[in-house]
Formats: sequence, structure tokens, C-alpha cells
Amino acid sequence: MKRLLAAFAVVAFGSASHAASPEAVLERMKKDIFYLAGEECAGRGVGTPGIDKAADHIAASFKASGLEPGFKDGYFQPFSFPGRSRLGTPNKVVLALKDKDAAELKVSEEFSVLGTSANGDFKADLVFAGYGLSIATDKVKYDDYAGLDVKGKIVVVLRKTPKAEQKDNPFVGPLEDAAALVAKIELAAKKEAAGLVFVNDQTYGKQGDALMDLRRSGGATAKFPVLQIKRAVLEKMIASQGKKLDEIEKAIDKDIKPMSMALAGCSLDGTVTINREPIHAKNVVGVLPGSGPLADETIVIGAHYDHLGTSSQGSLGGAAAAGKVHYGADDNASGTTGLLELARRFGDMKNRYGRRIVFVAFSGEEMGLHGSKHYADHPVTPIEKTVFMLNMDMIGRAATVEEMGKKKLRVIASGVGSSDSFSKLVDAVNAKVDFKLMKTEPGTGPSDHQSFYLKKIPVLFVHTGTHKDYHRPTDTPDKAEIVGMTKIADFCEAIAAHIAVLPERPNYLVTKGRWSDPTDTSPRQMMNMPRLGLMPGNYEYEADKGVLVEDVIPGGAAEAGGVKAGDFVIDIAGKPVKNIDDYMAALAAQKPNVEIEITVMRKAEKKKLKVTPKGAGR
Repeated sequence: MKRLLAAFAVVAFGSASHAASPEAVLERMKKDIFYLAGEECAGRGVGTPGIDKAADHIAASFKASGLEPGFKDGYFQPFSFPGRSRLGTPNKVVLALKDKDAAELKVSEEFSVLGTSANGDFKADLVFAGYGLSIATDKVKYDDYAGLDVKGKIVVVLRKTPKAEQKDNPFVGPLEDAAALVAKIELAAKKEAAGLVFVNDQTYGKQGDALMDLRRSGGATAKFPVLQIKRAVLEKMIASQGKKLDEIEKAIDKDIKPMSMALAGCSLDGTVTINREPIHAKNVVGVLPGSGPLADETIVIGAHYDHLGTSSQGSLGGAAAAGKVHYGADDNASGTTGLLELARRFGDMKNRYGRRIVFVAFSGEEMGLHGSKHYADHPVTPIEKTVFMLNMDMIGRAATVEEMGKKKLRVIASGVGSSDSFSKLVDAVNAKVDFKLMKTEPGTGPSDHQSFYLKKIPVLFVHTGTHKDYHRPTDTPDKAEIVGMTKIADFCEAIAAHIAVLPERPNYLVTKGRWSDPTDTSPRQMMNMPRLGLMPGNYEYEADKGVLVEDVIPGGAAEAGGVKAGDFVIDIAGKPVKNIDDYMAALAAQKPNVEIEITVMRKAEKKKLKVTPKGAGR
């Protein structure tokens, strides 16, 4: 402990000294972000000339900073990954029912092929495995596969979980992960199934029973066919066994007990054809050698430099954004700018003692963390030599918030639970920068640090949270909080410099729970919370005004209760709401499907409205 406290004292920005003046740092970081998120790079979409220009800019900056090329051929690490799946021909499914002639199903009307499906012919008997779950915890024991022979057979499962969107749903929190498409696919594969067929559960059925398309790939390619069929088709299968689908669902909900069964006399016979064009990309890697007894160990500092370009895949801008450049200033020209700044600072340190530092600008992050996965599998030094990874993703929009009567920039440090010293470390560094620091423990998350954490490497992920320009053409560099970015660079430099000289490598801990962004109030993030069905708009924390309703989601609780765009929510169920943090805390305390009263300020008039938050679910 004495050594640890002494090390913290060293962190007190003895490491964060650099030759450039604050004005010079500000100017060069501004220059980088305006180039990377400017017209020339055109949104840095993978496979476009714009991202190649960004890569050249990064490599030139690494060279100017004194970094050695990561590879014999230079700074670039080429790799490829499967591109977007496209339906080819033929795609044919023939269903045979007990005591009935086989009939061909209509593609896109009665069945669809998921992008994760394997190609090829298939023919196998059918088994109904409920919701396709197998869960055993202290609170919940539920196994749709118990006593069911699925080896070599095609398994039919419902989406979501029993009691989805009901207030007494036991499958919440981390248990929701088991309801993900990819989790059900992986479980069926472990059970040696020959294929998997999804069917909308009763909640999706009420919404029109829509078929998923190839974009719902759910992860890596499966080893067997993965399809979806309409509920009406499953109803025929169940009817051939003398039972009814809705009665089965009601019975499972009532008792939380599986009702799986072999579908005697039922089989699927068909062919899946999906075309997958490989996408070529490249990481940019620069190396600063270490010195002394720690020189053979490595820390990685990373940020992804790709964004969406003009692609609609991943865009949240809707039809109005189609074909427009998504500049990605915050996501993630900001983190890349921070990476280049740290490379300059460490490159300027003469006779630096400590571990090797590898700087990596990852590509393919937006399409599935492909660049960081590739690097973690093909590092410049053996992966077991890597002791720590620091990731910067979206560090350009630090909101100004009030804490103890003082205005501060809000910054999030995720992964503090991945090593037992990290929480105290970030607090010690923050004592000098004085952010409103929010900490989360999980080492997983939707960014490149996860690829290292899964290799049992301690990680920290520094970011400034979400905002209304995320994945939209409006994420432009003029909106970046560049002064805040310089302070985040100070923060990250001190952390990296500290870990670079620690006598003992940080230990690795398995973290509990799944990642969440404490600033994100979008429906995408609020899957574990009751939903009001509105989009908050004032992410910049307008003091004491409440939370602006930027938009009302059609069919949601807010619309039904009379909430209108332009209102400010100032109270939820008796809890005052001054800002987004208050909003999140108050909403998290509510129960789904239970009516509450909220107060909104509409122009100069307070209005009390009755709303019934909807439950979370997939």
C-alpha cells in the first residue's frame, strides 16, 4: 500500500510535462480534428478514399513524433473481414408437416434468412425449444433444452424471454444477455443443433410480426442455417401436434416452466445462399520502445479512426441523412486526435524509462471492432507481454455540469473494475484535472478496449458520453470541446505514464455486469429501464430547467400521456428533475406498466400528466 500511494504521488503530473505551450497544444489538436472530420476525409468510411487519407495523416504524424513503424513494411497493418451480407440465389425452404404434403414457403413473406446464417443445403427434423434459453442462477432456473434431443435437428425458438415487457419479468439485467440472437445461436450450436429458426414472440407478434432482414446478423457467421419464420407457420407446426402456440406461451408465462417438444413429422428442407464480399481495411501502428527492466512489456494506447462515411448502415439520421457525409468528429476523430497528441508527448520524452508503448489507430470499429480484434490476435509483440490497454473513443463532447457549486467538465472512465488499483488511480489523476468523473466497472463495452479485455488484459476506456449528434451528419468538428480534449489528453497521459513505470504489472480482474453509458438516455441504452418514449435534447445541462423533450416517439408512453416536443420534464413521480442525471435516476426507480404522474413545463405553464412507462425488453 505504501508503494501504491507513493506511485500515486508520482502521478501528480510529474509525467504530464511537455514542451508545447497550452496554446500550441490546443491549436495542433484543433488542426487534427478539423482535418480528420473535414471534407477531405469525407466521414472516413471503411473502403473509401477518405479513410485512406486519414490513415496517411495518422502515419505521417506517428513518424513526425518519432514512433517506429509497427511492421517491416511500415505503419499499416492490413486485414479484411466479411462485408455486409446480401441475399443471393437460390434461397428455398420447404416445410413438411405431419400427415400433410410438403409446401414451399415464400421468401420475405413467410420466412427470411438472417445474415449470420451459413450457406448451403439443409434437411432435418424440427424441434420446438421454447425461447431457446438455458439459465441457472440463484434466482432463476430455466432450461428450454432440458430433456430435449436436438442433435442433428433444426431448433425453432421464440425471440425474447418469457414474460417479456411484464413488470414481474425475472429475466432482467444480465439475464437479458441470454435473449440476444447471437446468444441463442451459440447455445443451439453447443447443443449440436443442425440449424436455428427464430419466431417472433407474442410481444413482437402484436407489432405486426415483421421478419428480420440480413442486417440482423447478430455477430459472426454461424455454422448452420439461421432463419426466421412467421408466427402463422409455427402455429401450423404446433397445431400438427394437437396444441396451440398462444396457449403454450401463456402456460410458460404463468409457471416459468419450459414446454419444449419434438415436432413429430415436421421437417425443413432447403438451401441458403448469402453473398459476402470481403472488406479490406488497415490499422495504423506506431511503437515507442521502452528502456530498463520493464522494456519487454507493452502498454497499448488506442482509438478507432473509422466512421460511417456516407453509408446509411449505422446512421441514426433517418431518411434525411441518406447519402450525406457523417463527419464523425466526436466518433471518433476526437479520440484519434487524442491518440496523435499522446504520441507527440511521449515521443518528446527523451531517455524515457519504462514499458514499450504501442499506439494503434484501429479501423473497422463501427462494423464490429474488427481492427482491434485483428490487432489483439496479431500484435506487434506477444499479447501476453501487453499489460494494459487505454482506449479513447468519443472524447470531444465533454458537457459542463455543476458539482458542489462548481462548473466542471464531465468525463467517464470505464473499466475501473478490470484491475484492483484502477479506481484509485483515476481518482488520483483526476484530483489534478478536476473533472466531474463518472466511473463504471465493466471491462467490456462497444469499443476497442473489449478486444483486449477478452484477452485478459486490464483496460480503461475514457469517453465523454453520448449526444444528439451521435451517428448523424451533424457530428461536426465545430461542436467539439477542444479545450476539454486537451485536458483529457493530460488525464490519459498521466494514467499511461504511471502504468508505464509501475514495478508490477496491473492484475486482471473479471468484472461483473454489462457496460452502460451513464449519460445515454436513448431507447437503445435504456433497455433495462422503464421507457417514457421520448428523446431528451439538452445534453449540455441547461441549469435547473429540467430535461427538454426533443422528440416524442410515436406509440410511446409520453405520446399517450400528452407530452409534447418542446416540453421540459421537471418532475417524475414526485422526484425533481433538473438534468439528465436526475431524469435517469427518477425513471430507473419506476416500475414498468405502472401509471405515474410527471410534471412538464410547457412554455410558462406547468402541466401534470399521467403516463404509464413501458417495460424494457428486446
